[in-house]
Amino acid sequence: MKMHMEELKLDNYVVVPRYIKTDYFDGKITKPERNLLLWLRLSGSPYGIATVTMDGLANDAFNITVDKSYINKLLLSLKSKRYVWYSDRTGRRGSFEVHMGDWILPSKHIKQLDRFFGDVTVRAEESAVVTIDSEDEPEDMVSSQTFKEEKSLESKSGIVKSVKDVLRGYDNDNYKEKENDKDSLSSFSLNEDRDYSLRKFKETSYEELRCKEISKAIGDSSVAFCIGIYRKNGLPVLEKAYGEFITSRGLSKDNPPAFFNHLVRDQLNNS
Repeated sequence: MKMHMEELKLDNYVVVPRYIKTDYFDGKITKPERNLLLWLRLSGSPYGIATVTMDGLANDAFNITVDKSYINKLLLSLKSKRYVWYSDRTGRRGSFEVHMGDWILPSKHIKQLDRFFGDVTVRAEESAVVTIDSEDEPEDMVSSQTFKEEKSLESKSGIVKSVKDVLRGYDNDNYKEKENDKDSLSSFSLNEDRDYSLRKFKETSYEELRCKEISKAIGDSSVAFCIGIYRKNGLPVLEKAYGEFITSRGLSKDNPPAFFNHLVRDQLNNS
């Protein structure tokens, strides 16, 4: 119980990298950029994502209310300097997600923004992972490992079948996806031993955490589609499609997961 209470308390803290102060004194970022960045980090979720609006930032980020165009200018500058990342907002309104790097995730991984910007390689020091000693390993992680070791061949085959069904695409009156060889399980290189259902999926990296978040947000019961697209095409494709999903009020559609599937394929076809 004591450990649980300590974890709840830690959830109320935000870690801010010291280099933000150094970068400010070195002239890499301006005072307004620094203040906006700190506000965004204070607004971040445990996964380093701040869901914001231009109006909200204009009213809350500074001592006085500023113009939304000024906020947009600061955001673009922070994005160009790779302090934050967000989907292209040309012609869009409403709330949007801002991602921040050098963020300690619940999994103890350090979230970086390299993949959002399409970087192929990641420097060794930027892909560091904080590990947990075996004696302090959370009980749910131990239980998960035991569960994996005890799964029968029959249950594995059921999982693989459900994953294949998802990757073949959703069908409804408005969005009919044809089965395609490139959407096969082997093409997406998914591990057949893992459970890709939303409830039981155990993420091992920030990218997988994000895939799980998006899957939950669009009302999908499985993370297989998002994981498959991420493995093959990268996370930005999913982020851009999710931005379109929010703008288009995807949850109001007859089949939100199918609509998201359609948006992802549009992104791939137009890239």
